[in-house]
Amino acid sequence: MIAKKFFRQIAGFIVVLPAVAKVYALAPFIGKERAIAICGPGVTAMAKWSLKFWVPQIEDAAEFDFFPSGMKARFRLWKPFFDLSVVQEDRDTFKINVHNCPFCEAFSKLGVSQMGPYLCQGDLEMAKENSDKWGFQRKHQIGTGDSFCDHTYLRRQQPTGSRI
Repeated sequence: MIAKKFFRQIAGFIVVLPAVAKVYALAPFIGKERAIAICGPGVTAMAKWSLKFWVPQIEDAAEFDFFPSGMKARFRLWKPFFDLSVVQEDRDTFKINVHNCPFCEAFSKLGVSQMGPYLCQGDLEMAKENSDKWGFQRKHQIGTGDSFCDHTYLRRQQPTGSRI
């Protein structure tokens, strides 16, 4: 358990260090708050990019049945970094809870916890891009101080076609 926590901390620091370095390089000239606002969108873009390794791609809403199994198949890639649990899985809903985030933890330890919401924004950007295929809800996020994130993926109803 200690080795896993140490691994997560090292990985978190390695991933966020470039963004944190940029914030601290800019801060003396424009202030820390403004530096975070400038660097934050890059963190969002990086987070969204990484989600292609997490969130399965489906072609349309009709393929949502494959979404939970595709997500669970990728858990082994992410379990070294996150503690994950499936809390709801039925025909229309796939909900997971994430109980730690090495990246938000690293931001906090490096004095820029305000970067956490930018990291979490990546999930919302990915969801917006796929809104015709699945819905997304989150009430809790580590990046804003909650103790866990709840990611809920929802089946989108297929539009009914007109009959001729």
